[in-house]
Amino acid sequence: MLRTLVTAATLAALCAGAASAQTIPPDYFRGKTITIVAGAGSGDGYDIYSRLLAQYMGRHIAGNPRFVVQNMPGAGTLRATNFIWEVAAKDGTYFGAVGGGTATASLLDAKNARFDARRFGWIGSMNSEVGLVLSWGTTPFKTIKDVMKQEFIVGGGGPTSGNVVFPTVLNQVVGTKFKVVGGYKGTGDIALAIERGELQGTASYHYSSIIGRNPDWLTKKQVNVLLQLSLRKHPLFPDVPLPADLAQNEEQRAILELVFARQEMGRPFMLPPGTPPGITEILRRAFDATMRDPALIAEAEKRKIDMNQPMTGEEIHALIDRLYNWPQAIIDKAAQAAGPGAAGGG
Repeated sequence: MLRTLVTAATLAALCAGAASAQTIPPDYFRGKTITIVAGAGSGDGYDIYSRLLAQYMGRHIAGNPRFVVQNMPGAGTLRATNFIWEVAAKDGTYFGAVGGGTATASLLDAKNARFDARRFGWIGSMNSEVGLVLSWGTTPFKTIKDVMKQEFIVGGGGPTSGNVVFPTVLNQVVGTKFKVVGGYKGTGDIALAIERGELQGTASYHYSSIIGRNPDWLTKKQVNVLLQLSLRKHPLFPDVPLPADLAQNEEQRAILELVFARQEMGRPFMLPPGTPPGITEILRRAFDATMRDPALIAEAEKRKIDMNQPMTGEEIHALIDRLYNWPQAIIDKAAQAAGPGAAGGG
């Protein structure tokens, strides 16, 4: 009987979605402007990916709508995420480019996260991310073991930024000694502070951002790569450890996996909750087609924009559902490790 009810409910939902799709005219987007709200300032990674997508995605939507990018930096993309949740029009003319940590913000009780990630209409992500913990070459920090021994001063954004959340978790779970100086608007500002000698390094700088903004840091070996923040190693750094390599037991390993799973979805794009399913479907399929567009791929290669393992909207939804199904005891300990207000944004 229960299976019958579930099946009936599923069919009803599918029919409702189909009905919604049928009510959307084929040229619904003709003459419209779609605004991508990028959760960081001009020139930051979210801005770069948003503008690349905006350049090509309209070609894959009937009616060829115009795309513009609106920068909305603040609190590690939390400001932009709350805007999409509370303010943005639910007609497909607005979608956000936010941090992967949006997936776990409400799960881990992030301060000022007024949304449930499961209710956004996820469109897709142009890449999966590998964050790097970096020290400036003149500092005494040459490996992650050095950060276990003495205080390492790094820059951070808002309370939900990865460069705040990740070092906080590592301090609590495996005993590193990061000291986070928060309040920076983005990774670009943090990079400048490092070069000026105001900071010793960063606890999270996405590889995709480094190759676009500070490639000399790696090619000229101006920095030391201490740790890579992901579930899988980047091919360029086979000898640099992952967070899980620092775990001393299975509980620590589980907490770290939950926290760093957000890297899989990189910088995802999402629609406000309540956007009609038919509109969501149009934008998802256009996004998927854009990821296969030879012109976009060539442009990304020319500009050294990393497109490692893009994800569909459906894949992002599945990842979020998996995270929400973790044992509550592990979720609680991950939230405690992240600290009040430091649990999940961009």
